[in-house]
Amino acid sequence: MKVMENQHSSRTKLFSEDKLLNECRSYFSSETEKTAEIGEKFIHYFLKNASPEGVLFKTIKDITTDINISHQTLTKVLKTLESKEIIYRRNGIIGLWKE
Repeated sequence: MKVMENQHSSRTKLFSEDKLLNECRSYFSSETEKTAEIGEKFIHYFLKNASPEGVLFKTIKDITTDINISHQTLTKVLKTLESKEIIYRRNGIIGLWKE
């Protein structure tokens, strides 16, 4: 995902939302329908709640409670996104890798 200037403000976006959603749909296409659905649900949650720099300051417990999914399923989604270098996890944060 390339760094793009938001034309309506001075804040910088580190990702293209459409590109991110399309890449994630592609990565989850080989998973079960439920995992793919949860993956997309997580991406929408991430986009809504992440900072402008592409960092989400939430624990797995917070996320599972907020979007009503199981810990096991969310962990599987996060591991898939990590393996594809879409996100990284560090001590209570989830961030987007820059291209």
